Amino acid sequence: MPRPLFLLYFTLTIFLAAGAVAFVLQSAIAVRTDSELDYGEGIVLWQAVNVTNWKKAFRPIEQYPHIVFHYPPLFHLTSRAVAPFTNTLLQAGRLTSVLSLAGTCLIAALLTGWTMPPGVTGFARFVGAFTAGTLVFTSPMWTWGVLMRVDMLAIFLTFCGVALFVLARRRPALSFLAFVFFVAAVYTKQTSFAAPIACFLLAFIERPRRALQLLGFSTALGLIVLAMLYTATDGIILRHLITYNQNPYFPAQIFIRLRYHCSNLVGPILFAGLFPIALFRTRKTRLIRRLRIALGRTLFERCVLVVAVYFWLSGLIAAATISKQGASDNYFLEMDVVACWLSGLFVAWLERRTSFVPRRSLVLLQVGVVFVLLLQCGANWTKLATMARSYQYPTVDRSHEVVNFIKQLPGDVYSEDMIILVQAGKEVPAEPAIISALAEDGKWDEGGFVERIRKGEFSAVVVRWTLSNHQRFREPIARAVEERYYLIEDFYPFKVYLPK
Repeated sequence: MPRPLFLLYFTLTIFLAAGAVAFVLQSAIAVRTDSELDYGEGIVLWQAVNVTNWKKAFRPIEQYPHIVFHYPPLFHLTSRAVAPFTNTLLQAGRLTSVLSLAGTCLIAALLTGWTMPPGVTGFARFVGAFTAGTLVFTSPMWTWGVLMRVDMLAIFLTFCGVALFVLARRRPALSFLAFVFFVAAVYTKQTSFAAPIACFLLAFIERPRRALQLLGFSTALGLIVLAMLYTATDGIILRHLITYNQNPYFPAQIFIRLRYHCSNLVGPILFAGLFPIALFRTRKTRLIRRLRIALGRTLFERCVLVVAVYFWLSGLIAAATISKQGASDNYFLEMDVVACWLSGLFVAWLERRTSFVPRRSLVLLQVGVVFVLLLQCGANWTKLATMARSYQYPTVDRSHEVVNFIKQLPGDVYSEDMIILVQAGKEVPAEPAIISALAEDGKWDEGGFVERIRKGEFSAVVVRWTLSNHQRFREPIARAVEERYYLIEDFYPFKVYLPK
């Protein structure tokens, strides 16, 4: 390799390492912080606390407290299993996400290095594997990996399944184990269908009979688990996962949010889309045959093909769900991680220096690709500096004061920060964003809840920022709070409303 090109790859490695160190620091900050880092953590924490109390966790939305258990329970059960090794359940949930993202990166790196064909230099394996495992920290959504949210565990289980399916070329039994992980991922986050669909389609192209066996096996396994949950919850779980989880959709937002998100990860998404096309370029009439050959020829081609189909399907699912009210950019997280994995495979493939003639074209392409990735990684140093300052000088948060204040109040307290309610030993009356969406969609009558507020049945209403956020406090609820309660601002940025 020419010395200038080697230095360029070496620089890329240093930039990627900065992102990985920033993740380590962010993880340490998150695990030692016992206040809310993201709005969605509160409801997941409540769900984890009550996951084994099926009658309380799963009840009709009409009954008080008005809580929707909108995720399958595997993440919550996993957090409970991790809890004995931590100080709090919140720490356990965040640690579960951190370890899941670390495991996901490790799988991407190991499979990238492992599947490279014989004769590839150790440097190519390392650069490709390191890129596949650490490029994700350039994604705008990487910080979701340290939150008590279900996403990262679902992605980790999915990656385990994908890795096993790739390695199942000569060991068919691994494909069945892969679908066990896929079922587990679906029972962590119910939209985790991209990878199992991708693997089923490719399995059908490779061996239709085995694909049907995998479909029957995974369907039976999923239905057995569903039957157990259905029996334990008297059938209410289906209402929570399906009926109560159908928020209003705004299709006009799809392309806006896609364009905004992809513009922040343009390099990896571009490479993820174009690399498989370049590798498997063929005529349409020969597509199925070419795919079947690719699945059985080398582990590298099999890996690229499986991950590429997974990438496109994850992108389609993200695009189909991102316009839902309450959806956040974490819906793109799975697509981002897969795009970074494909980018690592692309880098490793380029470094082989066996696919282009003349060599000058290959060198120019390598320089162009690495330069684009360096631009993508440029912000890693800023992230690292920010994380280092945050680790050394933690942000002052007044959640402890609010928790102590709430503990002294009799009765229930309504708050959009549900973590402080759980920490204060209070009931969570409702999850503001979910009941707002249900009320707007006509699936829940908020009249009774508004009447509770007007009667002053809550000892306090605690808001982190403002009542004007209509996605959490609809106009009838906000008006009732302002009419029946008066504001004290002793705990800024919290706003505490007490009964008049």
